Amino acid sequence: MKRVIQFDKAFKFTVAISVLVIAAGLVGLGVMGFNNGVDFQAGLNSDVAFVPPSMSLTFQGEGSMAFSVTNDDATFIARATTGDSKSYTFAFADYPTLQAMADAFNKVPGVSAQLIAPGSTDSKFLLGTSQTDSALGDKPAVLHYAASGASAIKADATAVRDALKSFGNVSIQHVGEEGSTEYMIRLQDPGTDPEFSKTIVPKLTEELAKTFGPDNVLVKQSDFVGAQFSRSLATQALIAVLAAFVGILIYCALRFKPNFAIGAVLSVIHDALVMVAFIVFTRMEFNTSTIAAILTIVGYSINDTIVIYDRIREKIKFNPGAPFRDNMNRGVTETLSRTFITVATVLIAAISLAVFTKGDIHDMSIALIVGLVSGTYSSVFIASAFVDGWETLAQKKATKRKAAEVAAALAKPAPAAGNKAK
Repeated sequence: MKRVIQFDKAFKFTVAISVLVIAAGLVGLGVMGFNNGVDFQAGLNSDVAFVPPSMSLTFQGEGSMAFSVTNDDATFIARATTGDSKSYTFAFADYPTLQAMADAFNKVPGVSAQLIAPGSTDSKFLLGTSQTDSALGDKPAVLHYAASGASAIKADATAVRDALKSFGNVSIQHVGEEGSTEYMIRLQDPGTDPEFSKTIVPKLTEELAKTFGPDNVLVKQSDFVGAQFSRSLATQALIAVLAAFVGILIYCALRFKPNFAIGAVLSVIHDALVMVAFIVFTRMEFNTSTIAAILTIVGYSINDTIVIYDRIREKIKFNPGAPFRDNMNRGVTETLSRTFITVATVLIAAISLAVFTKGDIHDMSIALIVGLVSGTYSSVFIASAFVDGWETLAQKKATKRKAAEVAAALAKPAPAAGNKAK
């Protein structure tokens, strides 16, 4: 017969440890707060591509000239001082090479195009100017093109992050297909510069140009995120976590007894608060990736808890006369091998990510490792401990009530013999 582990003997000790860890985490949260990433703070979201220059454009004439590029064509919009406007559109299909496109641009009144890339390059690879150069003038605005092979700019996430060290808290996410050199860069607004939203894009371009070359940085789009939007995002993240807890409570209440449902919710709340303590004391950046890690951990934890609950319920069904604690210990023991195999499989992937990646993915993998260990622990020592405590208390109340009923029956005076005869 398989040896049954007496988990209940460790419940007092494990619950005490969990309470201490969670209490320390909440105190640390109150004192130090989260190390909020740019997702939850005001700052800049900028889409930047590292691509070589194709040609330069200048405009000398009356009024203004704007330039833009789409997937199919390039367009100039001339605005006269009188308010009238005129557009010039050049489709890539009509001008198949950069040389042909540059020759066509030179026919626009006031526009001068100087080719930089090989003229035989396919025009469909043409990209626009940086966001700061979309209005043409005397200063040359550099156009770019999507190069490949030896012509491509070598810019990986590590190099980009190193180039932006002076900005402090920076988040970098790769955009597009594998091999592309386009990144979403998020910079935090420290609140010390009232003109941050106006000056940060030129500063960003300048810092990147020091590493990758002044003409190899294309700022495709930049958006400033204000403090109000950041607070709204944080609120939505909190609502998402709370909604997950409510959903778990409803599901477990329908599938199991209410005490099982409460135990399951307590276990996932335990995991979330342990993660809070870990994030606070390690000063890990708190961002949307962290929220994703917490929700992933909640999913693994509740899955493990439900497997254990199912086995406990099965033991109660086949051994209804046995004490609940015996059925619980046997049920948890029988699920240990399944739990360890499942968690070990995920841990291998998470540890690999932690070792071989950097940035948000690295932080998320570390959070997953801590959360997986916490989730396995809480399924056994929090969820099961709560149900065991509930059942033990209910048994004590039932025993006490039965004893009171027996005592009341014994204290009741016996009927007199005469009355009985009547």
